[in-house]
Amino acid sequence: MDGTKLEKLTADLKVKYPDAGIKKIEVNEGTGTSTFFLAPETKALAYLKEGGVIPKGFTRQYRDSAAIITRDAVTRQTLDLTGPAIDPYREAPRRSFERAIEYYYTDPILGSSINILANLASKGFEHDIDDENIKNFFDVWAFDVRFHELLEWIFLDFFKVGHVVTYKVLAKYEPRVSYLSPIPGTKMKKAANIETGAKKAVWSKSFVPISFTVLNPLLINIQGNLLFDTTSVKLTVPPELRELLKKKDLTADEKELISMLPNDLKKAAEKGGEIQLEAERVGFITYRKMPYERYARPRSMRVFETIEYKKALRQADLSTLDGITNYILKITIGNDEYPVVTQEELEAVAQLFNTPSKSFDVVWNHTLEVEKIVSPEIEAVLGKGKYEQVNDDLTGGLAMSRALLDGTGDLNVAEAQLLVKGLQEEIEYARRQVTRWIYSEYQQIAESMGFDRFPKVRWDDSVLKDTIMYMNIISQMVDRRMLSYETALE
Repeated sequence: MDGTKLEKLTADLKVKYPDAGIKKIEVNEGTGTSTFFLAPETKALAYLKEGGVIPKGFTRQYRDSAAIITRDAVTRQTLDLTGPAIDPYREAPRRSFERAIEYYYTDPILGSSINILANLASKGFEHDIDDENIKNFFDVWAFDVRFHELLEWIFLDFFKVGHVVTYKVLAKYEPRVSYLSPIPGTKMKKAANIETGAKKAVWSKSFVPISFTVLNPLLINIQGNLLFDTTSVKLTVPPELRELLKKKDLTADEKELISMLPNDLKKAAEKGGEIQLEAERVGFITYRKMPYERYARPRSMRVFETIEYKKALRQADLSTLDGITNYILKITIGNDEYPVVTQEELEAVAQLFNTPSKSFDVVWNHTLEVEKIVSPEIEAVLGKGKYEQVNDDLTGGLAMSRALLDGTGDLNVAEAQLLVKGLQEEIEYARRQVTRWIYSEYQQIAESMGFDRFPKVRWDDSVLKDTIMYMNIISQMVDRRMLSYETALE
């Protein structure tokens, strides 16, 4: 091929392929090969400025840049479902108490079951004795020391922690007799005058408990030999007592309380640390504790691992929700027929979508394509199915049916009666433990007051019974003279 034809061919190719950068063409007629000498221009269709689209031919220059549009996203720490296992049986008792208190406030099934048991167990506390003076004294004393409120604290901590430690303050007791009737529209019985006269003659001469409290189980330290119950109790002085002793402007009640506290306790509170409590001021009510055990364990300890597993499942669901809500927005402008060739067009579209709002109002031509890349459908990932076994383990470990908590479940009459009987026995056990502690206190009070006996404690046993059937039986016993009208009404 002569030079003229070769030059003409080179010129035609330059016109037809301007971006190729053709400089010269050489033809070797002996071998039949042609050589093209090219110097292509570094040109892209369009690109954003720093942080924008990577144009062709500039990979090395822009290798650290990319087009990124950020959106507000829900973030969560890295999920760890394989954390270290915690054996509830082998951990320290105080740690078990701490976890029991935490789960009471955070787990709905555990918290609801404890509330139901505590409410039912503390219902209907009364004194029974045939001596009106002794009964009036204990009724008024219980009112003065807020004994009913104390029982609610005890039953709540009994089912929540399982290790209840009470502490009392001893002093001379003067019954604060109220002459107002607790029944609207009726007058006080004449027995109040007898009670007032009796208190002036006898009751003011002796020391009895005038205040009770329930100690924080996390501050209790039981020491000594467990054989034949020769242990002692040490208390880590709470910071609120230290602040009370340092307080300058004290109320009358605060001054009276400080004056009745033991000197050792006040000294320990000022210095900090632990103090050994006097055995006669301390009482114990424990859940299923054997004599060889130093501390009782929480009733809910057997479901600790189940609660932890349930929390892990919930964290997995929340982590999945993060992935579902954090989507990728793919935006395409231009096509083969209408290519985008200017920097301004890309920047304009980027600004349309780079807004703090979760919704978009975009006006553009027909070449705009927006694709939302999301995770699979939420129904395929989330759901209550995986929680069914966990909830069954919870209710089984707590011996409590969901039907008794929120009405959930399908129980027949026989199953419901069996569950109620089990619940009754658990409540009766708690009442027996508390009654033993009450009788221990009442015996000391009776000896201090010079009484020859003390009242019998009566609870409301009809709380889980069929009320209509129960009342019919009582009515039949009254008709047959097996019960008096007074006993039946009580």
